[in-house]
Amino acid sequence: MKKTILILPVILCLFIISACKKDFLDKAPGVDLTEDNVFLTKADLESFLATVYKYSMHSNFRYRDQGNIPFSQVNSTDCIHPSSSISDEGDASEANFVNNNRWNEGLVLPSNIINVEDFRYFIRWIAMRQIALVINRIDEVPDADEAFKKQVVAEVKFLRALMYMEMLKRYGGVPIVDQMFEPGVAVDVPRSSFEDCVKFIIKNLDEAIPNLPPIYSASQTGRATSVAALALKSEVLLYAASPQYNTAAPVLSMANPADNKLICYGNYDVNRWKLAADAAKEALDFALANGYGLIDEPNNRSPKELDNGTVGPLGNYRASWETPNNKELILMFQGGQLAGGITNIGNAPLTFINPACFGSFWSGISVPLNFIRKYEDTLGQVVTWDVKGGPDLIAKYRSLDPRFKQTVAYTNSYYTARDPIAQIYSGGKDYVNCKGGVWLRKYIPRNATSGNFVLNDVLFRVNELYLNYAEALNEFSAAPPAEAYAAVNAIRSRSKMPNLPEGLSKEQFRERVRNEIAVEMAADDHRFWDVKRWLLAEDEGVMKGNFEGLRINRVGTAPNYTYSWEPYTFETRTFNRNMYLHPFPQSEVLKGNLIQNPGWQ
Repeated sequence: MKKTILILPVILCLFIISACKKDFLDKAPGVDLTEDNVFLTKADLESFLATVYKYSMHSNFRYRDQGNIPFSQVNSTDCIHPSSSISDEGDASEANFVNNNRWNEGLVLPSNIINVEDFRYFIRWIAMRQIALVINRIDEVPDADEAFKKQVVAEVKFLRALMYMEMLKRYGGVPIVDQMFEPGVAVDVPRSSFEDCVKFIIKNLDEAIPNLPPIYSASQTGRATSVAALALKSEVLLYAASPQYNTAAPVLSMANPADNKLICYGNYDVNRWKLAADAAKEALDFALANGYGLIDEPNNRSPKELDNGTVGPLGNYRASWETPNNKELILMFQGGQLAGGITNIGNAPLTFINPACFGSFWSGISVPLNFIRKYEDTLGQVVTWDVKGGPDLIAKYRSLDPRFKQTVAYTNSYYTARDPIAQIYSGGKDYVNCKGGVWLRKYIPRNATSGNFVLNDVLFRVNELYLNYAEALNEFSAAPPAEAYAAVNAIRSRSKMPNLPEGLSKEQFRERVRNEIAVEMAADDHRFWDVKRWLLAEDEGVMKGNFEGLRINRVGTAPNYTYSWEPYTFETRTFNRNMYLHPFPQSEVLKGNLIQNPGWQ
């Protein structure tokens, strides 16, 4: 793989910005820097480190500032993040603006993968060179003590691991590049095996963890911590143990079966689940010991949403993603804190999340009935949505898991200060293009009066560690152990949901924990990847087949309106087996030594 992009000079006069808070960002120098004078002083190195963060750390939102490319995850203009509208989590209301719909149509190609999902592909390789530069030359900084140098090396190794994980879950094994190349030298680095890439990521994390602090001061929020590194390690090992990779044969074989090692282990080993469980437990215990934890305040245990639009006590679940820098957030992308991200509506993600009916000029995400069915009632029972519909829509919504009420805007619910009551019914202003029947509301501040808000752009949260642990422990065990139940029940309890029933089989617990992951992590950029690693993407209504919404009608006269509902199919989606992995960009494959993923030749 001729990575000529790796030998580009690092131009520090452009965008000296980081994925951290503004005090850290303000360390940018006032003059241009070259590679040589980056290491003249500790202050110069800090400025360069800000640039490394900018190029290395991804965002889950879209900051439509194409002049500042590393802030944009994909080259399109709406949706909460790339995965929301290409799984059963959501549907983009404005198809003309959504490259993601190419996934739903089965039209992803090696020629368009950069635009339809992985806009950061080439940016990562610039960052890889920056990281190698820091590791190679940090000892040249005369006024930096050993502790500082160890921490900086640990930070960039974390960032390298983070980027490799982003590539691993997309492509399988990729070229391992941990060195710099001289200008003019041909670079020919082939793909490494999936197993070797996992080992490389874990090695970087294990080397980083001892030299990272568990927490920073407020001015440094957004930098890599030991808790974030442990959380990433948990995620990597969970994916590695999952059915897509922990298998003798991949879901689709490479053109040369000998190359299958690039996209899976080539054998199943139940002990990989043990490694994942141990990593999740270590991360969780360490997080709890250092002040992180679930938001579960006693006075907020009964989140209440009245249908007349008033707002009751703040729900713990909503607070976990709405309250800035709370104890549940392990690592966030902080680029949105930049001046311009707040005041320039073109950079504000809310304008791409809000539907047009709520004041946006772009799009919004409605949630299909396919996903709404995942919400149990408050007694923990499955809710039936009859194919014939019914007259009791509001009562049905009221019966659902409180997380439903905090994740979406539904008929007559509160939305924002600008649009307090959601008029989602035939003839209502908010019904246009709401194909699913409810609008995604998660991440939208309840006091929003415009699109200019800085959102919590979360990469790792404590709730994920509980669920990682429960899933991995169940898969390793013959039957779900008490610790797995306790981990899931901790998540359910904070949303005032009943404990899982005891006596579940391994298979039954698997279904329950997967459903819990879907509900708890809704719109957190997990579902798209989860259904692929579980090999469920081809199941009817997940990423393939019929997608249903609700037709909603208002009946009667004020103030005694009732609302009837009826399911209908609004779309049929396509998922081909080669889509379990991304295609490498065609321009990269044509360089001669990069083996393309199966089904994309």
